[in-house]
Amino acid sequence: WEEYCMACGECVLDKTGGICPIARCSKSLLNGPCGGSQEGKCEVDKSVDCAWHLIYDRLKALGQLDKMAEYIPAKNWHRNEGPRKLVKEDLTLEQ
Repeated sequence: WEEYCMACGECVLDKTGGICPIARCSKSLLNGPCGGSQEGKCEVDKSVDCAWHLIYDRLKALGQLDKMAEYIPAKNWHRNEGPRKLVKEDLTLEQ
């Protein structure tokens, strides 16, 4: 199982070729790789592709490498306190 989106509400997919650095990067870095990746693999877990390597490859294929130079402001982590919750109103039990 892989998570491709954390539904944080501060989407940057338009700047990263549709790859979410928050969900895909082990360090949730927003402005490029940490510098510890080797051969396209994450330094935290060598079995995981480096998200920023994937983003670079995608932007290159799209002819949008200039987006790598765009600064992404720091994320407001206060919105992400505690476990996320999803409630589907049509599936809730009536009380």
